[in-house]
Amino acid sequence: LASNRFAESLPELLKATLLEWRWAMKRIFVMMCFFFWIYLLAGHYVALNGVSTEICIVLLFTANIMSISVCDRFHRGVQMIWNTPNKWRYLRLFGLYSVLCHMVVFRAMEPSRWQPLATRLPWLASVHEFHVLVHGSLSGTIILSSFSLLYVSIASGAAFLFWKTSLRVPTVASADFRCPGTSNSAVIKGSHAGDSCGLCQLGLCLDNTCM
Repeated sequence: LASNRFAESLPELLKATLLEWRWAMKRIFVMMCFFFWIYLLAGHYVALNGVSTEICIVLLFTANIMSISVCDRFHRGVQMIWNTPNKWRYLRLFGLYSVLCHMVVFRAMEPSRWQPLATRLPWLASVHEFHVLVHGSLSGTIILSSFSLLYVSIASGAAFLFWKTSLRVPTVASADFRCPGTSNSAVIKGSHAGDSCGLCQLGLCLDNTCM
């Protein structure tokens, strides 16, 4: 019985990506569109002396996550788990991601960029003073850079997981098992595949044909 499975090694994943090169080029194109857009915004509103290499790396991973968030597969996966207890895993991850996004902006933005706003709004004055202190000190730079590193780590992990679970490797299915998420999905020894598959519980067992 013909079936498909997830790639189990990096060479298999790269080979599957080459076979799905049209899908890969489409995702790269969408990502680069987002990247150039937020790069221009960062250069205009955030950085006074140009966008640093560190911020460029952060923007690239941000563009990658943005491209994932607009694809049909992501939306379908969220719909699959929204009415299940597993949605709280996504909500907690989204909360952490949001906090890190704000800290990265705090790292990238020059304090002088929003000094006029802090002058007009007294309740922002203390925040601006703290920003100036942290942004101008070595320890503050290290702390804020660590937030950037954590942000990139989470974004890269999410992007890799999405990449790995988007592609399939052709194989031969046995009578007792077929890979979940394909048109040939079957019961595993009388139980539902989604009950034991962690990827199914996260809505990640969809391939590019399950839209």
